[in-house]
Amino acid sequence: MFKFSDYLRICRENKGVTQTELVEELINTDRVFSSLDATTLSRWERGVSKPALSKQTLIIKYFSNYFDRIYPFLNEAESIEIEKSFCAIGFSKLLGRHKMVMDFPTKNMDTKQFKVKSYLESSHKMTALRRNHMIMQEIYGPQFCNQLHENLAQHPANYFAVCEYQDDYYGHFFALRLKPPIFKRLMDFTMRADEISIDDIADQNEIGCYYFFGFFSLGELVISLIWIHFYTHLIKQQKTIKDLGAMIVSKEGEIIAKNMNTECINTIEVQNTTVMNFQASVDQMLITENVVKMLFNPESCPENS
Repeated sequence: MFKFSDYLRICRENKGVTQTELVEELINTDRVFSSLDATTLSRWERGVSKPALSKQTLIIKYFSNYFDRIYPFLNEAESIEIEKSFCAIGFSKLLGRHKMVMDFPTKNMDTKQFKVKSYLESSHKMTALRRNHMIMQEIYGPQFCNQLHENLAQHPANYFAVCEYQDDYYGHFFALRLKPPIFKRLMDFTMRADEISIDDIADQNEIGCYYFFGFFSLGELVISLIWIHFYTHLIKQQKTIKDLGAMIVSKEGEIIAKNMNTECINTIEVQNTTVMNFQASVDQMLITENVVKMLFNPESCPENS
């Protein structure tokens, strides 16, 4: 678990400033810190007290801007350590309800038995692929190309995670890692997702944008674990990820998109259905009060009570 007190101290020390100097810089950054003094900052660093969640988020934004890294020094931790710091129940509340999340009773199952694997490593990749292809056909029609879908799933740059429990399939999440011009065309509604080709996928070492391409889960816990895996991936790979986006066609999807701090940038009407494109930069999606609360305030998570 990561403590805000430790994170604050590590960032300040690596910036090479005293507590008094950091107080002055924070005061100049935002008037919400106008009453801050070195004594209070010292208490925060020692864990004697803790700033309000809104102030924690502002401090993290300040250090992220200074070091040009989202959650500087946290991104250097092992992925498993970052994942452990997230709260599955917190993510469940963040996501809300969705028709692609079933009501399978997972609450009494051993969380440690759930494994989130890449598509290429999963023994249930064909199950995940078939399920996702059904979702894409529902959106784009039965003509959606199965071979294209399979080729996209097998591309190593795309993010396709499958959740398993004791060698059974429980859910998946698929996101395409697109070249920025292609991503922009999708967000502008000048291109349909079923027109994407393999050539439109950004290589793993170049800047790309994630376009959400379908998900399914047997329960709230499962989709929470999948999203925790994805958020951890974003923190670790932030230098090569620019923006994230999704096409939303339901009210429940719109609520989830807003909860994740994405914004509606374009809307069209298709056969009496409102279709919305939501988009966010990677830092806009990662540095929110909800995420900060899960990462640095473990006492707020019911799992730790």
